[in-house]
Amino acid sequence: MKTCKKITEGIAKVAEWIVMIAIASLVVAIVVELVRRNFFNQSFAGNIQLCGIIFLWMAFIGLIPLYCNNGLMRLDFLVNRVHGPMAQVLYFVNKAVSLMLGIVMVIAFIYQYPFVSTRTYQTFSVKVPYTVQYVPMMIAGAYIAVKTVEQVVERILVLTGRLPGEEGAAA
Repeated sequence: MKTCKKITEGIAKVAEWIVMIAIASLVVAIVVELVRRNFFNQSFAGNIQLCGIIFLWMAFIGLIPLYCNNGLMRLDFLVNRVHGPMAQVLYFVNKAVSLMLGIVMVIAFIYQYPFVSTRTYQTFSVKVPYTVQYVPMMIAGAYIAVKTVEQVVERILVLTGRLPGEEGAAA
């Protein structure tokens, strides 16, 4: 269990760096475009697509550290008021929905792949397939699914007494 947690937390740290790079890239792309337009009367036609791709990477990969650190919006207002067996039921319902979300994100990528892999952006001089904007969705979905399974297994081990409650309480 500790090894799995270290791996998922490591992936979340890498995702944080990717998000920071994406934010910096967005700023650079926008500032360069503004300078080119206002001072040199030029423009890069693919800038809108480039910013869109970077934004999707930032948004979807940004889900990874949020999910790892329980930073996504949840039904805490309801779960915190419920105690006992009902709290456990709500926890597992929440995790079932999270697992389904992760799986659906991966399945959506798989079904879209044949269509988006054959198309390329016309505004880039290099052939960039549309797939590049869908990959972060698949990565985030796979992470959410794996992390959810880890959390459920950890909670079950805590409830059955096979794992100390203090370590599982953070889940």
